[in-house]
Parts: sequence; C-alpha cells; structure tokens
Amino acid sequence: MKTVLIIEDHAGARQQITQVVDEAFSDPVIDGVATLSAARRHLDARLYDLVVLDLNLPDGSGDEFIVEILQTQPNAYVVISTIHDESSRLIKALENGAKGYLLKEQPKESLIEDFKGILEGKPPLAPAITRRLLEMMRERSIPVQDPPMKPAQSGKVIDEEGALLTEREKEVLVLLAKGFNRPEVGGFLNISKHTVATHISNIYSKLDVSSRSEAALVAQQYGLL
Repeated sequence: MKTVLIIEDHAGARQQITQVVDEAFSDPVIDGVATLSAARRHLDARLYDLVVLDLNLPDGSGDEFIVEILQTQPNAYVVISTIHDESSRLIKALENGAKGYLLKEQPKESLIEDFKGILEGKPPLAPAITRRLLEMMRERSIPVQDPPMKPAQSGKVIDEEGALLTEREKEVLVLLAKGFNRPEVGGFLNISKHTVATHISNIYSKLDVSSRSEAALVAQQYGLL
C-alpha cells in the first residue's frame, strides 16, 4: 500500500490511524482529511491504494461515500474505522464495497496486524466484527420451521435454508456473494485458499452452477443471502 487516504474528522483519531498505517506498510504516502469535501479533492488529484474511512463525518455519511470512492477509484481498498459495531452499519458498509471494518477501541498492535494482513489477502476485520458476521450468517441458516422443498432453476432441489450446503459452505458462499475473493475468504474464515477452492467446487456441484454469480442467485432465491 503506497498511497493512503485517511478520512477522519477527529484529529486525535486521525493521528492514531496515521501512525498505525505508517507502521503497517513500508514508507506509505499518507494524506489525512477531516471532511468528505476535502476527500473528494484528494481523490480527484491522486490514486489511492487504501482509503480508511470513518462512518460519521461533518458533511455526510461514510456509508454512502464508499460507493462514490469506488466509482472514481475502483481499485481502492476501502476500510472502515469506527466506534459503531451495529449490524445494520456493518452490513451496509460491506454491501457498499468496504473490504474491512475495524473498531477504534482496538489496541494499536491489533490494528497494525490487521492492516498488515491486507498484503496477505486477509480482510481487516475487528475480532468483534468477525464474530458478529459469523453469528449473522449462522442465524440466517437456522430454519424457523420445516420449510417446503423447492426446485432451483439449476434443476437441483434445495430447501429454503439450503440444506444441501454445509454450514461452512454457506459461510463461503455468503462471503463470495459479498465480493470477497478466495484469499480474502480464506483469511476471514481462517482456512487456506486451497480449502476455499474445495468448498467453492462443492458449492457449484451441489447447486449445479458454474459461476459465482449463478451460485449467489440460487442462494438468494432460497434465503441464504
């Protein structure tokens, strides 16, 4: 990560993130701003490898700004740094394209390791956020009642909760559908990319599909996503 933009209105927090990023990467060029309007000027002037973004800013919402960042700089790696761990904010940020979600309360050493993990394909997620995501995925996979069986478009038969898939396969599929690549899925679930590839192969076979988009579509039809 050679160029980094930090968007944080609190001067102390901005300085802390700057120190963390400077220690995590080798001689990065770091720009820090306090508002979205200032961020837009920097994004117009320079390409950034990494954007670290707070959710609550004086002139707008960081959630929505993620989309704007990726429209102008689609290769930017966006990481949220916030005090908010609510499920609604987390899901919205990830759906809008954020690849990481860190909490300001994390120890400095933990934040440094999370940022270093980006270079190894590991999405930077606070431990509390990782637990929250896994809990949310598991909650979605628990049937309230015995659901009726339905034929998928592919010709396979799965129930409303995707009974053909194991719990791990459901977790892999959800992350793939959210846009994470194989190394990132492996880092998130603490499994190797080769194991991820095996799970993906099994998912495709069970759902009788041949691509990520097809698998996500079938899973969405039956309540997995």
